[in-house]
Amino acid sequence: MLYRVVFVSEMIGATGRDVQSVAEILGASERNNRRDEISSAMMFHEGEAAQMAEGARGDLDRLLARLSRDPRHRNIRILEDRPVMQRRMQDSARLCALTDIQARDILYGRRLSDLSCAGLEKLLSCEHVKMAA
Repeated sequence: MLYRVVFVSEMIGATGRDVQSVAEILGASERNNRRDEISSAMMFHEGEAAQMAEGARGDLDRLLARLSRDPRHRNIRILEDRPVMQRRMQDSARLCALTDIQARDILYGRRLSDLSCAGLEKLLSCEHVKMAA
Protein backbone atom coordinates (compact mmCIF):
# COMPACT_ATOMS: atom_id res chain seq x y z
CA MET A 1 0.00 0.00 0.00
CA LEU A 2 1.15 3.53 -0.79
CA TYR A 3 1.31 6.27 1.88
CA ARG A 4 1.82 10.04 1.85
CA VAL A 5 3.51 11.88 4.73
CA VAL A 6 3.64 15.67 5.01
CA PHE A 7 5.83 17.22 7.68
CA VAL A 8 7.68 20.37 8.70
CA SER A 9 10.81 20.82 10.76
CA GLU A 10 13.12 23.54 11.99
CA MET A 11 16.53 23.59 10.35
CA ILE A 12 19.62 24.08 12.50
CA GLY A 13 22.22 26.72 11.64
CA ALA A 14 22.78 27.51 7.97
CA THR A 15 21.15 24.28 6.80
CA GLY A 16 18.72 25.03 3.99
CA ARG A 17 19.79 28.65 3.86
CA ASP A 18 22.66 28.41 1.40
CA VAL A 19 23.12 26.72 -1.95
CA GLN A 20 25.73 24.22 -0.75
CA SER A 21 23.63 22.85 2.12
CA VAL A 22 20.54 22.59 -0.09
CA ALA A 23 22.54 20.79 -2.79
CA GLU A 24 23.90 18.32 -0.22
CA ILE A 25 20.42 17.60 1.15
CA LEU A 26 18.94 17.24 -2.32
CA GLY A 27 21.74 14.87 -3.41
CA ALA A 28 21.39 12.63 -0.35
CA SER A 29 17.59 12.65 -0.70
CA GLU A 30 17.86 11.70 -4.37
CA ARG A 31 20.11 8.71 -3.59
CA ASN A 32 18.15 7.48 -0.57
CA ASN A 33 14.71 8.02 -2.09
CA ARG A 34 15.63 6.35 -5.37
CA ARG A 35 16.93 3.32 -3.42
CA ASP A 36 13.77 3.22 -1.25
CA GLU A 37 11.31 4.02 -4.08
CA ILE A 38 10.13 7.19 -2.31
CA SER A 39 8.98 10.22 -4.25
CA SER A 40 9.25 13.56 -2.51
CA ALA A 41 9.17 17.32 -2.73
CA MET A 42 10.79 19.68 -0.26
CA MET A 43 11.00 23.37 0.39
CA PHE A 44 13.15 25.50 2.65
CA HIS A 45 12.04 28.90 3.86
CA GLU A 46 13.31 31.08 6.70
CA GLY A 47 14.84 28.29 8.75
CA GLU A 48 12.12 25.72 8.18
CA ALA A 49 11.77 22.76 5.87
CA ALA A 50 8.55 21.26 4.56
CA GLN A 51 8.43 17.91 2.84
CA MET A 52 5.86 15.65 1.25
CA ALA A 53 6.98 12.05 0.71
CA GLU A 54 5.20 9.07 -0.81
CA GLY A 55 6.11 5.42 -0.64
CA ALA A 56 5.64 2.15 1.18
CA ARG A 57 4.97 2.31 4.94
CA GLY A 58 8.29 0.74 5.96
CA ASP A 59 10.31 3.01 3.66
CA LEU A 60 8.60 6.15 4.97
CA ASP A 61 9.13 5.00 8.56
CA ARG A 62 12.86 4.58 7.85
CA LEU A 63 12.97 8.05 6.26
CA LEU A 64 11.34 9.63 9.31
CA ALA A 65 13.65 7.73 11.66
CA ARG A 66 16.70 8.97 9.70
CA LEU A 67 15.44 12.54 9.85
CA SER A 68 14.72 12.32 13.59
CA ARG A 69 18.40 11.41 14.13
CA ASP A 70 19.69 14.06 11.70
CA PRO A 71 21.26 16.92 13.71
CA ARG A 72 20.20 19.42 11.01
CA HIS A 73 16.50 18.91 11.90
CA ARG A 74 14.65 19.80 15.07
CA ASN A 75 10.98 19.67 16.07
CA ILE A 76 9.74 17.48 13.24
CA ARG A 77 5.98 17.79 13.12
CA ILE A 78 3.97 15.34 11.02
CA LEU A 79 0.90 17.05 9.59
CA GLU A 80 -0.44 14.11 7.63
CA ASP A 81 0.29 10.42 7.33
CA ARG A 82 -2.27 8.55 5.29
CA PRO A 83 -2.74 5.90 2.63
CA VAL A 84 -3.24 7.18 -0.92
CA MET A 85 -4.40 5.53 -4.12
CA GLN A 86 -1.67 6.97 -6.34
CA ARG A 87 1.43 9.11 -6.23
CA ARG A 88 1.04 12.84 -6.53
CA MET A 89 4.76 13.20 -7.33
CA GLN A 90 7.03 11.19 -9.59
CA ASP A 91 10.43 12.69 -8.71
CA SER A 92 12.55 10.94 -6.10
CA ALA A 93 13.61 14.34 -4.73
CA ARG A 94 12.25 17.62 -6.04
CA LEU A 95 13.16 21.00 -4.62
CA CYS A 96 10.48 23.67 -4.68
CA ALA A 97 11.75 27.19 -4.25
CA LEU A 98 10.03 30.53 -3.91
CA THR A 99 11.39 33.88 -4.94
CA ASP A 100 10.99 36.66 -2.39
CA ILE A 101 8.02 37.99 -4.38
CA GLN A 102 6.37 34.56 -4.56
CA ALA A 103 6.90 34.06 -0.82
CA ARG A 104 5.26 37.41 -0.12
CA ASP A 105 2.33 36.71 -2.45
CA ILE A 106 1.76 33.11 -1.31
CA LEU A 107 2.77 33.03 2.35
CA TYR A 108 1.68 36.54 3.44
CA GLY A 109 4.38 36.58 6.11
CA ARG A 110 3.47 33.14 7.48
CA ARG A 111 6.01 30.44 8.21
CA LEU A 112 5.78 27.03 6.52
CA SER A 113 4.72 25.56 9.87
CA ASP A 114 1.75 27.98 9.94
CA LEU A 115 0.24 26.50 6.78
CA SER A 116 -2.40 23.79 6.80
CA CYS A 117 -1.52 20.38 5.48
CA ALA A 118 -3.63 21.05 2.37
CA GLY A 119 -1.81 24.35 1.87
CA LEU A 120 1.58 22.68 2.14
CA GLU A 121 0.57 19.89 -0.23
CA LYS A 122 -0.54 22.45 -2.76
CA LEU A 123 2.65 24.46 -2.33
CA LEU A 124 4.88 21.37 -2.58
CA SER A 125 2.99 20.28 -5.69
CA CYS A 126 3.97 23.63 -7.20
CA GLU A 127 0.34 24.43 -7.95
CA HIS A 128 0.84 27.97 -6.62
CA VAL A 129 4.31 28.59 -7.94
CA LYS A 130 4.59 30.33 -11.28
CA MET A 131 7.86 29.71 -13.03
CA ALA A 132 9.64 32.71 -14.52
CA ALA A 133 9.68 32.86 -18.30
